[in-house]
Amino acid sequence: MTHGTFTDLAPLLPWPRAFTSVPGAEPERSRSTLARLANDVWATVRLLAASALDVPGFEAKLAIGEALHALTEVAASVEERTAELGRRTAPADRAPGTGTRSRLAAALSSPAGARLAAMPDDWLRPLLGTFGSAAFDPLLDGPSERVRRRALLDMGDAFTWFFEAEGRLAEAAGEAPPAPGASGSPASQASCSPAPRASGSLSRPTMGVRDARFRTFEHTRDYRKAADWRCSASEYEDDLIELLRVNRDEIDALETFALALFDLVEEAPLEALRHLARLAWDEARHAAIGHTLLAERGVDPYGYECSMIGIRVRGAMSGWDAWTQITLFGELGIIGPMRALVREAQKRGDDRVAAAFGFVCRDETMHLHDSRRLLAEHHPLGDLSAAGERARAHAGRTLQELGLFEAEQFEKLDGRQIFELLGE
Repeated sequence: MTHGTFTDLAPLLPWPRAFTSVPGAEPERSRSTLARLANDVWATVRLLAASALDVPGFEAKLAIGEALHALTEVAASVEERTAELGRRTAPADRAPGTGTRSRLAAALSSPAGARLAAMPDDWLRPLLGTFGSAAFDPLLDGPSERVRRRALLDMGDAFTWFFEAEGRLAEAAGEAPPAPGASGSPASQASCSPAPRASGSLSRPTMGVRDARFRTFEHTRDYRKAADWRCSASEYEDDLIELLRVNRDEIDALETFALALFDLVEEAPLEALRHLARLAWDEARHAAIGHTLLAERGVDPYGYECSMIGIRVRGAMSGWDAWTQITLFGELGIIGPMRALVREAQKRGDDRVAAAFGFVCRDETMHLHDSRRLLAEHHPLGDLSAAGERARAHAGRTLQELGLFEAEQFEKLDGRQIFELLGE
């Protein structure tokens, strides 16, 4: 390249010509716009987190788990850019404004099926529209513009399932798929409405609801004590089926982390919220892994009963206590049996099982390590042991209220026994 040619090209700055200046761009205006975007995202996170409990559809729960992670990462990137512009977000700043709070409260009080059907038009498309219309100068405020554009891509991916499900329901009803702004499709399933738990002036369900294709039991998380358990002639096969069912039923772990996220949006630091959303997504993946591998073995995954005891106990807890309970008495208990299964699968050349549980084990190890650290640093009691005792006592009282276990008996159980009773 000659010097003259380079000089000729130099005036072409490395931004597309379509990136025109935004009149009135200045830092305070960008901060205000970013704060509004973050509040809208957090409101949608809480709507999805509550819906993770009382929306019954198995596939819907998994889609919600993925969307929670994507949206929380979007909110985090917005908050981080806001801090770069000179304003750090305090947990209380995530509280929705009066209008948004009223709209969110109304949505949360509606039946789960109707809420899910209305979600694409009432919440998801408007959120995409808000980000789409936000204006940041691409040169002066390039980082905010990049946050906005990446958010649109990530949210578009996360919302795909909801839009496709909406279209399938409309086609099944003989209607044209709704265009943006059209009314939502009718609910595919009704659900019961468990007594809500308040977080500020907003309430969430306190009990998970299961897909009608599942039969459930709630006296234990020990699948070998379930009515449908059948021993085979192979110890390896029995261990595998048990752990596939454990993973398939990690929808109650997804529900637990979702409820903690709902409760703690206005209380916890951003690092903790990002971790909870990641946990919710991981547990959605684990449930899908268990479900898929059961199907690959030629059985109907819905034919296996689903345990409900874990979410029955944790659903009534506060976000801090539910997160503590599953971390100290759930995550730790599952890692050892899965590692043993991985070793046996490798010996047998069962590469699919070894790979699947290898990934799950690494997820669970990360969950345990990071959750213990974050709880130790941020739990309101300031001490992990005290937090664990409070969660343990709450679990004992809830089991007694449910008529499943005497509180005094529960107090005598060690960590392993609690895991066998409540699971992850």
